[in-house]
Amino acid sequence: MKKFLSIILFLTSTLLLAQVITPIANIQDSVSVYNGESVTVQGVITIGAGVTNDNLLNAFIQDNSGKGIMLFAYDITPAYQNDLIRGNSLQVSGIVDEYNGVTELKDFSYSVISTGNPEPSPTILDMGENNNLYEGTLVQVTGTIYEIYFAGGGTNINIEDENGNQLTIRVWDSTGIILDDYYVGFILEAVGAGSIYASNFQILAGYDDHLREGEFVNYPYGEISEVIPGQPVNITFSYPLQMANVILNWKTSSSFEFNMLEMLPNEINENIFEATVPAQGQGTIVEFYITATDTANTEQYVFPEGYPQVSAYFYTYSATTHSAVLNIPAKTFNPYDGETFPIEFASKNGDKAILRVYNAEGKLMRTLVNTIISNSTGIIHYDWNGKDVENKLLPLGLYICFLEVIDTANGNKKTAKAPIVIGAPLK
Repeated sequence: MKKFLSIILFLTSTLLLAQVITPIANIQDSVSVYNGESVTVQGVITIGAGVTNDNLLNAFIQDNSGKGIMLFAYDITPAYQNDLIRGNSLQVSGIVDEYNGVTELKDFSYSVISTGNPEPSPTILDMGENNNLYEGTLVQVTGTIYEIYFAGGGTNINIEDENGNQLTIRVWDSTGIILDDYYVGFILEAVGAGSIYASNFQILAGYDDHLREGEFVNYPYGEISEVIPGQPVNITFSYPLQMANVILNWKTSSSFEFNMLEMLPNEINENIFEATVPAQGQGTIVEFYITATDTANTEQYVFPEGYPQVSAYFYTYSATTHSAVLNIPAKTFNPYDGETFPIEFASKNGDKAILRVYNAEGKLMRTLVNTIISNSTGIIHYDWNGKDVENKLLPLGLYICFLEVIDTANGNKKTAKAPIVIGAPLK
């Protein structure tokens, strides 16, 4: 009888291992295809049972495809608490489900393969991008804390990067993370699982070591001179190899194309190249990248490496006075193809900003933003999807973006406006 049971257990184990393993990236990249389907995944637990929720099971697992997914159940059993632990490697079979933008595996069974595995390396995010595809995945961001407040069973830590992009780090009370050392102005490096709440991307921190002091490393190849509104900025460049034909490409948010500046050797050190970018007003972000060739003119280099797949370098003219700065690129956009239109506006910290879109006849189509500016640069970035107040795509044509800024201390108002053209390419 014992021999028979051993054979059955061996066959069961063999069949389990023989199941087809689906990369989690395939599921997350094609949720509509897998929704409702039974799948088997194999990965490492990144946030365990009872950490981000002590009532429902919201654990996270990630595989070597670089993506993660939530394991969901309506209760947390002792088995989950013992097995769904950070660092445990599991094989999990369950049903793919999507709820309020969150992809999960439910009605699942699992087996523990090993314990004490290293945590997958987090994906470093650009906060200015649409990061919804990293829901369920271990990610990392760096930003300055501009707001901390308690909200329904946890704490929201709101951060912004040097470009003024903002993101929420959600820390549930159930994590036990002590937040006494974090304050407004602290540069925070945060790791956690990507999540969607009220259609917005946020990060769920799970453990004390998910939060730590960070630093901004924006431009590693030289120096950017002090950025003062109305004054030009000098940028230097050096590299271990001898370079020639060094070109600095720069633009502001209201420019569609990059301008080109030749970087010339420094009079004292010919291995250091420099160029001066024209002065800009407050509330402006300047992006730049650099191209160069070796002295034999056989190979071209781009800095940052990987540009344009990675973001360009930048520096910011912070908005420090009551003003209405509206930066809009002079280009047509086509929301019918899923494009969004980048709008950048600015005034000093504490001012109230209202951003509206009107049609050519002056009829209000939608109020995009109504907020108090609460970041150190005074700059806010908004991507408009071309829809009206009823969430319908607007017809092709000319629209006016109108910014109203109110000084909350004395009620003074300033305004700015700029055209936006919704168009579509001829087919």
